Amino acid sequence: MNDDIIKNADKYTDEAVKSAKNLLLHVCCAPCACGVLPRVISARPTLYFYNPNIDTSEEFDKRLREVEKLAAYYDLPLIVEPYDHAGFLSAVKGEEAAPEGGSRCVKCIALRIRKTAEKAKEGGFTEFCTTLSVSPHKSAPLINELGLKGEETTGVKWIPSDFKKRNGFYESTVKSREMGLYRQVYCGCEFAKERK
Repeated sequence: MNDDIIKNADKYTDEAVKSAKNLLLHVCCAPCACGVLPRVISARPTLYFYNPNIDTSEEFDKRLREVEKLAAYYDLPLIVEPYDHAGFLSAVKGEEAAPEGGSRCVKCIALRIRKTAEKAKEGGFTEFCTTLSVSPHKSAPLINELGLKGEETTGVKWIPSDFKKRNGFYESTVKSREMGLYRQVYCGCEFAKERK
């Protein structure tokens, strides 16, 4: 069953959202969240901004302000983790030169999903998920594999997803433009920025 969820996550998303009681949704940025929230809004998720990969505190604050706008627009609660770039650098140590989408990115995504699962357990949430799978540059099978590991470790149910399907990424670009949201041109880390 887990192999099917990992490979075909999109077919499980709607049912999982429908039965969700108290969802914690990791949000990488406001534009990506624009493509995800229409699919999960019925669960009235709490948004969770944990993104230590962002290269500077100024960029972190800029992205956070946009997520705050989105939370206000949808009238959703928002939990913000303090900026901790040192934690990200420690997690990806030795992978700095890895290509985009390679081992450094795997460690970065694993860090954020693991922390989201832990925060969900700590906060009494019954489900957790992330907006990361809306990006055409992120592997939904990897994200779902890591999410299921987080579920196994914490006991909090993972909501499987491949939010880029059903025009999710396209919708994210349209909605974020309509709302006038800042659309960054790199994932957040200095290593990705250097390759732009």
